[in-house]
Amino acid sequence: MAHLNPESLFQSWVFSEQEQKLCSVLTLLQKQAIQNQICQLATERTTLEYNPTDPLKFLQRDAELKGQIIALQYLITLSNDAESRLASPNSQEI
Repeated sequence: MAHLNPESLFQSWVFSEQEQKLCSVLTLLQKQAIQNQICQLATERTTLEYNPTDPLKFLQRDAELKGQIIALQYLITLSNDAESRLASPNSQEI
């Protein structure tokens, strides 16, 4: 069972390998909701307008949107990888 990591400065959990796989799997509905968020952020990023009087504001917002998109894509990738590992014949069931 997962337990708090006493060595961490921040609250973090120690998982068994199987727990890590299981907690990484998202439901189909969660993946769809995340994909909608990615779509919304990507749309905003493509419609972001450059303002020559404040170029730094544009660059900061573009970087923020890009980072959010990458983080959300990473969650979906983690889930897909965990699903593949759980479906493999060598995977241990809990």
